[in-house]
Amino acid sequence: MLTRLELENWQGIRKGVIEEFQQINVLVGRNNSGKSSVLNAILGFHPEHMKIFIGRRLRFLEDAIFVGQTKARVKAWVDGEEIEYFVQVLIGEANSQAGRASFSFKREPEHVLQKFFERMVILDAHQLQEPLLDNLYSQLLAQERRLDKEWIRLVNEVYGLNAEYVTRTKFPTNTSPERLVVVLGEPENRAVAVEWLGDGVRLGMSILAAGLVTKGGLLLLEEPENHQHPSALFGLAKALVKLVIAGGNQIFVTTHSRECMQALLKAATDA
Repeated sequence: MLTRLELENWQGIRKGVIEEFQQINVLVGRNNSGKSSVLNAILGFHPEHMKIFIGRRLRFLEDAIFVGQTKARVKAWVDGEEIEYFVQVLIGEANSQAGRASFSFKREPEHVLQKFFERMVILDAHQLQEPLLDNLYSQLLAQERRLDKEWIRLVNEVYGLNAEYVTRTKFPTNTSPERLVVVLGEPENRAVAVEWLGDGVRLGMSILAAGLVTKGGLLLLEEPENHQHPSALFGLAKALVKLVIAGGNQIFVTTHSRECMQALLKAATDA
């Protein structure tokens, strides 16, 4: 479990330390107070950090460095073990040949730490594209015990749907590749493309799927209250906390929503 994080010249944080992280952690603050910067710092330990950074609007590595500085440092403690990386502006010829900044670990992560950070999932309102949910759906099917039925049960419970199952199919008049559809029971008795569902439902489906397939890893959720009705938010928090505990995961949530804080607090207290 990640227990401490130390930041220096990282995005908008000149210097800071957060410690005594627990299994469920909620980062609360005003806009532009550094919540997302903390998540990005944790994401830097993922083996595919560059791909994730680009998806989170860090177009260049140098964007991760505090304005006016040339080097950023992020250090974490996981179960007593230290792991540290640096982002440094490149100058001279290297800048024109290799990019604007470099990323490097102080030392390569030990196998156990590497596995821990490989099991990291980031979910936010910017990642509602169907490929993410499709990937999670594949992981649900690939488990030793298929988890897609449990997933649909939770989705129905949280959002009041009457979905029977999810599958991949091609639409008869569409030349696009297969896509995910939800098959609804009575009274609708029809199939609905997942992309046609509301943003709140799709985000919730992604969160619940990630909670089911991730074991002993990290779940990073940025403003999960986005697009959520308050009643659904409380149901989502309850289901998520149970999945986090059952899977032995650690969760980091950023929010500035009072309802989200109340939902998570109630869910954690009742668990």
